Amino acid sequence: MQEHTVDVSQDTSSQSSQSEQDILERLRSKTPNPILAAMALIIAAGQFNDAIDMTGKAWDLFVSNFSDAPSNERLSKVYIRASSGVLEETFGSPVYTKFSNGETEVKYYKDSKFILSAVTSNGSIDAFLVFPQPGFVPEIKNHAGSEDYLNVSFASATEPLEVSSNIARSGNYYIEEASGGRYELLYNSIGGYSEYLSSLSKSQLKLLAEFNDKLMMEENIDSTLVNLREQISPNFYGYSAIGIDDLTQAILTKLEYELIAN
Repeated sequence: MQEHTVDVSQDTSSQSSQSEQDILERLRSKTPNPILAAMALIIAAGQFNDAIDMTGKAWDLFVSNFSDAPSNERLSKVYIRASSGVLEETFGSPVYTKFSNGETEVKYYKDSKFILSAVTSNGSIDAFLVFPQPGFVPEIKNHAGSEDYLNVSFASATEPLEVSSNIARSGNYYIEEASGGRYELLYNSIGGYSEYLSSLSKSQLKLLAEFNDKLMMEENIDSTLVNLREQISPNFYGYSAIGIDDLTQAILTKLEYELIAN
């Protein structure tokens, strides 16, 4: 029987070199330049594995500080009828608290990417609103307005069930409950506009004022509501098992927002 032998030492060396090159290329595509520079120095000293380990840890730190993933992960732990203890476990102590209607509390939590406002009673979460900071892209695929909700007008995304608004020195806002969403049988999707998150044009503010006047005077709001929803977009969202009137207290005033945000 004739034996066939193959010298694989050169191929193994080549494969190892290629493997290292592939890893480097993948890391280079997602690693900040300062980290790459430090990594290059370590590789030059012949410590390839140490460089990979260092870069991996640096990348985890970079993701934690600069990406939306950690903040969205924290938000995913909060849901309607969950124990209110989840809030403290996830975000720590509230940065601001208000009390109303006996057992009902409104607690505010600050993340680097958003402010969370939660309405709790009897040890459970009744509703919560998320006020995103500029640049934060929340994962809202379960919302009635779907993932693009904060990028389009109210009219383009949802149908309102109940609405409310406010025009006052304490802050201008519009808020609504919307039908639909993955868990619509358990609770309603919420969306709204608040002026401390972004400003309205003069024409948009006029529409909001006209709608608010008719709402306060208990006049027919149909046409003004249609115009308003076509011209403005939501800049906060949430979920609720309580009515709009009880939920409006969870919207921060301008001074409260300044106090918490700063």
